[in-house]
Parts: sequence; C-alpha cells; structure tokens
Amino acid sequence: MSDQPPAQPAGWYHAQGDPPNTQRYWDGTQWQGGPQAVEQPGSGIGSGGFAGATGAPAYGSTGERFVAYLIDIAIVIPAVVIHMIVAGIAGAISAGLGFLVALLLPLAIFAVVIYNFVYLQGTTGQTFGTSKQGIKLVSIQTGQPLGIGGTIIRYIVGAIFAIPFYLDHFWILFDQNNQRLSDNTLGNHVIEANR
Repeated sequence: MSDQPPAQPAGWYHAQGDPPNTQRYWDGTQWQGGPQAVEQPGSGIGSGGFAGATGAPAYGSTGERFVAYLIDIAIVIPAVVIHMIVAGIAGAISAGLGFLVALLLPLAIFAVVIYNFVYLQGTTGQTFGTSKQGIKLVSIQTGQPLGIGGTIIRYIVGAIFAIPFYLDHFWILFDQNNQRLSDNTLGNHVIEANR
C-alpha cells in the first residue's frame, strides 16, 4: 500500500492494496485504522457506515442532533413522573416510606442516563434519540463506536469545553461538519447511520 500524496487533505480514501469497495482514513500525513467497507450506489450501508461513492461520511445535521438530544432528555421525564407518583403513594402510606422512595428517584434517573448516554452510545454509537434520527457517533479513525471508555472521555472533555459559554454544543453551529468542539479535539464524528 502506497501513501497518499502529501497534498491530499485529510479524509476517507481507497488505499492502494486494500480490498475493493473499502476506504481508510488519511489524516493528512499517514493512514489511520484499517479499511472500512463503504456503501456502493444502490446498495445498503457498508460495515463502516460511511456513505457515498467518494467515501466521505455523510455528517449528521445540526437539526438531527438537536432533535436527538430532545428525545434523549424526554426519556428521563417518565422516570421522574413515575417515581413522583410512587413516592406520593408511598408517602400517603407512611412518611418514612415516601422519603425512602423519593431518595430512589435520583438513582433511577442516573441509571437511565448512564445506560443511554454511556452504555448504548459507547457500544452501538447511538443513544435512543440518535437511533430515532438515523445518526451515530463514531471514531474518525476506525468508523466504529467509541466504546464505553471513549464515550466517558468524550463527556469529560465536553464538560470542560462547556465551561466557557457552553462552547462545546454551540461549536456545531459554526463547524463545517457539524461537530462539537470535543469531537473535533478527540477525532469523533456524528454521521448518518441509515443512509
């Protein structure tokens, strides 16, 4: 496999010597990761999830990401409502029992959030919301989900970048690939998963 010409910008390209219908990521100086299958016109999504004949991923739009975020936040609401009702009933039976049930509310919400934002997103690349919007989070180098550890690191870096004016989320309004600042820093992309 020969190197891409030095003038070639970073992106997904077919590398000489790789199997047909595959591409790998060129970071501007060297190849990163292994070959990933790409969608051919008229076929389904390749295993790498990257669409188009050029191999460039179709990035998730700002609108899709915003709606996915709203869906993910809305998932927590039923947990809150159910626990408030149960705590109210338990409180009517016994004040101590109502207090105990009310203490479980934060644990239930925490469990739902961790399952959705860390476990599901880390292992599949999709939360409930992003799966409904047909987008997924992947590593730019591998085209695969970040894993649980990578997802946790993403949220830690995102929290750090959010400190000045919630910069991490607003960054996508100005980024050509609709990336958060943390995703730019860590080499992640939100791409179309179903197209």
